[in-house]
Amino acid sequence: MVVIKEATPSLRKLYGENFIPEVEKYSEVIGYSTEKDEDEFRVEFNPDRPDLFSFSQIKRAMEIFYGKKRWQPLNIGGGQSDFIIDKSVRNLRKYVIGFHCRGGRIGEHFRELIDYQEKLHLSIGRDRAKVSIGIHDGKDLRLPLTYSARNSSEVSFTTYDGTVTGTAKEILNKHPKGIEYAHLIPSGNLVPLIEDSDNRVLSMPPVVNGNATAVTEDTATFFIDITGTDIKPVKEAFFLLAYYFQNLEYEITGSNLNDIEDFLSSDGRKISVSLREVEQILGQKISTKECKFLLEKMGFGAEVKEEGLMVMVPGNRNDVMGPVDIIEDVAKGYGYGNLSLHMPTMDVIGAEASGNQIASNIRNIMTGLGYQEIMTFVVSKQDHYQNAKYSGGIQIRNPKSQDFSVVRDRLYLGSLDFLRLNKRRTLPQMIFEIGEIVSNGKQYTHICAAKIHSKSTFSDMKQVLDALTTRLTLEKYEIRPTDHENFVPGRTGKIFVDGKEIGILGEIHPETLDQYELKNPVVVIELDVTNASKLID
Repeated sequence: MVVIKEATPSLRKLYGENFIPEVEKYSEVIGYSTEKDEDEFRVEFNPDRPDLFSFSQIKRAMEIFYGKKRWQPLNIGGGQSDFIIDKSVRNLRKYVIGFHCRGGRIGEHFRELIDYQEKLHLSIGRDRAKVSIGIHDGKDLRLPLTYSARNSSEVSFTTYDGTVTGTAKEILNKHPKGIEYAHLIPSGNLVPLIEDSDNRVLSMPPVVNGNATAVTEDTATFFIDITGTDIKPVKEAFFLLAYYFQNLEYEITGSNLNDIEDFLSSDGRKISVSLREVEQILGQKISTKECKFLLEKMGFGAEVKEEGLMVMVPGNRNDVMGPVDIIEDVAKGYGYGNLSLHMPTMDVIGAEASGNQIASNIRNIMTGLGYQEIMTFVVSKQDHYQNAKYSGGIQIRNPKSQDFSVVRDRLYLGSLDFLRLNKRRTLPQMIFEIGEIVSNGKQYTHICAAKIHSKSTFSDMKQVLDALTTRLTLEKYEIRPTDHENFVPGRTGKIFVDGKEIGILGEIHPETLDQYELKNPVVVIELDVTNASKLID
């Protein structure tokens, strides 16, 4: 979730006494939550609406919704090609866009602008990994500007806050932002720099700005640079910042003109929506005229066509991907509480899915044997596979937590972790799980059972196998001795049916038990029951 907040007196001073109640009322339309006291007002959003991550942009959206304003596409003047992109940055952060904004002093919106910048860094920028935004005082810039890769030991500047002066390399090692974001620059010797024609450093993206163009409340002329490793979020950040300044009535001109013109071609992109789709999704007929009115209230442009509407989507609405998203905004504009209620009709007779029937039968067998069902996460931790070959092939890039970094390719490792977490419980512990795994790019359904006790043996789980195969069409199974990295040699076997391997049964190796901090023997069985569709009731 994304939270924006401001001192209650400041909001009342800037937008009027009725602003906070109006924002609270508008929350019923958009679907955010609010919280207030005498000192502070907070709004909490889902992360899919970055165009509203500031109070000034909420104000503009409310003005459009209540009919005081209409959506206006970006109006960016021609300017000149005054931002030179050198080829040397292609292997660093090759996507870049720049533009100038001129208007009144930023004043009361200064802190909001900086906060909006950071919200974009954290959301669409993935903490600057994909996109970073530089905001500069553009009053005394010496044009043209240059974006190039420079030797980190040969260029010196002072950081925006004045705390560190030195070479780029020293700033990366000493400044808090340098320490935090230096890993985003792939080369240790070359760093990306934006400089003016007097060789003053504006920015070392994505790390830190220089103090030569530091922004204050008195800044009235801005230069914005947006750099990144992916063109899509760079374009999203451009539209969000450009609309932000346009809504504050700044005049915007392009810097690297060819790229600006290419970006602007997708502002007001067109999506066709038919009345049949609206009725089908909302369950209610809404006239073309009313749909057009509702979409304009929600900040879109709309033209009436033969079978519905041609909708123009503002560039800063990156949450809109197709007709369904537009119809959702029709519903918000109409009011969910105003939609008619209809009992859905289905010309089918419901029945339990065959996969659920299999799981239900297995569940009855296992609980009858005295085993307790558990459920572990499909996405598990890399640690499980330190000494076991991982065959799932699906590892999550940049996971939020190492505990959820790979899609599991077997169940018994999760069972061992469950036993570790419950090792202080009374023995014996007998557990089972029915769940999905992914191996070599394919999804399978497995059953795993585990028993921990001071006298657990291979025979304990052989009895479970016999019970399962009595109820499933697996009577003619065969156990072939095998060696496995997690199991005791000579006490482990692979299970085959009609010559096809379907699972493994055995005693867990003491070294593996040590990894899971288990002091008693553990025996497990794991079977692939994906195709066990024929059950004996």
